[in-house]
Amino acid sequence: MNQNLDPNLIMILVLVLFIVMMWMSSRRMKKQQQQQQEELRQSLVPGTLVVLAGGIIATIVSVDEKYEEVVVDSEGSRMRVKMQSVRGKYIRPAFIDDDDEQQSDNESPAGLPVDNDADAAQASGEDTSSTAQPAAVNAEHTQTATAEPETK
Repeated sequence: MNQNLDPNLIMILVLVLFIVMMWMSSRRMKKQQQQQQEELRQSLVPGTLVVLAGGIIATIVSVDEKYEEVVVDSEGSRMRVKMQSVRGKYIRPAFIDDDDEQQSDNESPAGLPVDNDADAAQASGEDTSSTAQPAAVNAEHTQTATAEPETK
């Protein structure tokens, strides 16, 4: 079964197959977006916190299904906008202050500073008795480092 297929024909078939796959994928994505938009429209009720197209965070006051409009309130400013301008529900992201993160990295559960070099030496079995400072000195050092300077 030795058939001589034209390489140009194979290239055309691959190209047509690629175009059909892209078209099917595009249709599927469009259906998903329409479904998500419809779910969002159904969830638009007064009191819902939403994000508008311009990044404005507002609370829905009323919904007008007939004209596809919503009235929103953003810190005392009321606006009437089209439903298409509502991008989604607003979910406030979790915020961790950089100062809190650095503080938790440098302290042990007891609130004392962590000496990472001494911990590493103990794990390797080295003698750290000559280099380790008493806990009272570490606590005093912490107090002086975190004390605020006096202003006169």
